[in-house]
Amino acid sequence: MLKLFVCLGLPLFGWSQIQVFFPKTSPKEHQRALITLASGQILSGSNEANIRIHGSDGQVQQNSQLGAAFKEIRDLAQTPNGFIALQSHDSSGLVLLNNVLAIDTIIYPFGKRVSLFLDGICVQGNLVFLLGDPVDGFFSTFLSSDGGLHWKTTNQKVSASEGEAAYAASGQTNQIYNGCFYFVSGGLESRLISSTDQGNTWNTSKLPYPSCLTCGPYAMAVQTEKEIMTVGGNYLEPNNAQNTCFYTTDAGQTWKAPKKGPSGYRSCIIYAEDKYFACGTNGIDVSKNGGKTWKKISDQNSLSMVMLDQQLIVSLANGGWLLIKI
Repeated sequence: MLKLFVCLGLPLFGWSQIQVFFPKTSPKEHQRALITLASGQILSGSNEANIRIHGSDGQVQQNSQLGAAFKEIRDLAQTPNGFIALQSHDSSGLVLLNNVLAIDTIIYPFGKRVSLFLDGICVQGNLVFLLGDPVDGFFSTFLSSDGGLHWKTTNQKVSASEGEAAYAASGQTNQIYNGCFYFVSGGLESRLISSTDQGNTWNTSKLPYPSCLTCGPYAMAVQTEKEIMTVGGNYLEPNNAQNTCFYTTDAGQTWKAPKKGPSGYRSCIIYAEDKYFACGTNGIDVSKNGGKTWKKISDQNSLSMVMLDQQLIVSLANGGWLLIKI
């Protein structure tokens, strides 16, 4: 395929915009997994199992294809040992990559390959928290204390209600903050579930999202132990701006809806430069006041976001990327 690189300096809802298109291995490829690296680069993973390193301008610097056995990379994490690529697509496999993005090994947290949709992986130093959908009525919760080389299930399991699961839209359904584990569930029941002792005990807080099989929180940002922001909605109704965001400032004891929320279904959220950014099918919104009100800054179909050098970098559903100066 011919390389296409387009850079447009355009006004974007009052913001400065640059849109960049990259060469694609497939017209159906989506870059949902994005993380920033200490080197000032970006690592991305896609549903075509491509792992790429990008420069701060978004241009591809290195590409690694994991092979046909890997259907979809939905989340990425960097540990002192290298990188972990999380494969969703009903496979419980984690791919451990070294610092040159070569495959070191494939790990199955259950000890063998089982049918399991993995939702997200997050890391703090050598501590790694992995979340998967319910199996036999319990969420699949794993931890590693050596950067992902060895895994065990958490000492206490979290029971799932009928029709309750977790979403893997952007790998942000679970987080680690100060050694504490957090994740959100959706579907017929929506909850914030957290542990202050790495899965020995769990606390739950009911979230006020509507009840339906495709409703609920699709992503979360943990700003402090008390301030937690969730976004989501119903991906089947991307333009429905009702019930797309709820946040707490008291660790989940109470939840608030924004006075003016995001402009529709949102599948990714980050906190950067003292602002929250949320993106989804019909665009990107920003909140400058802790989630109380949101303003739309783009109408591009957006998948995932990172902040690098005061620049919001967004992967788009059409294969392009947005670079927005903040």
